[in-house]
Amino acid sequence: MGRDLADILVEAIRNDGTIDGDAISQPDLAEAYAIQSAVIGQLGVTPQGCKLSLRDDGVLSAPLLSATETASFPYQPEVKLEVEIAIVLGRDLPVRAQSYSRQEIREAISNVRMGIEFVRSRYVGGPQGRTGFLVADLMSNAGYRLGPALDVAVLDEDHDAEHLQVTAGDQSLFDAPGRHPDKDPLAALVAYANDGHRPAETLRRGTVVTTGSLCGGLLILRPATASIRLGRQAWAMDILG
Repeated sequence: MGRDLADILVEAIRNDGTIDGDAISQPDLAEAYAIQSAVIGQLGVTPQGCKLSLRDDGVLSAPLLSATETASFPYQPEVKLEVEIAIVLGRDLPVRAQSYSRQEIREAISNVRMGIEFVRSRYVGGPQGRTGFLVADLMSNAGYRLGPALDVAVLDEDHDAEHLQVTAGDQSLFDAPGRHPDKDPLAALVAYANDGHRPAETLRRGTVVTTGSLCGGLLILRPATASIRLGRQAWAMDILG
């Protein structure tokens, strides 16, 4: 079943297609992570980053299909844009018996960037709360772009949310303080670094880590130039048709 779902997901990713989740069995979490690996392998992707989602019972993770500074992205039907805080590791955080402190994690970070994640669920109607489907589908990641540098203070637990504006063409998509869903952008990374069961090859030097959207998912209706302003930093990128 897992291998079949991996094949179907790869086809949906390559062809901008969708899958009827109700027509297939949901994998358990271990199977879902195995499907992730199979999907990445079939696509021939060497992940340069990962996305993390903090949950009550741990952290969900998925590789990023791409993580580049290219200021463009190919339009896909139902694609959404998320403005995030991209954390770039300056040194390895290997799995170890002793817990990492928050300060150790901070010291391992080389820089912080504005991150733009493109997400598109490969399931009709989305995963609908089904964690196995979500994880198998790379947590809906379609690609990631690295924007300008941000002040490392954005990682502070008590940092005030900065104003975020997002437009696509002449359409305003978001205009409000950009708030992280965990309130603390580092919380998921600290928890994941201290997960003794994570793969040994994770959290290496140069890895891009993202832990949540500052604006939810903003639906992109058509190809356009997206303009993003977060605090004093601004960036524009072309969503190409």
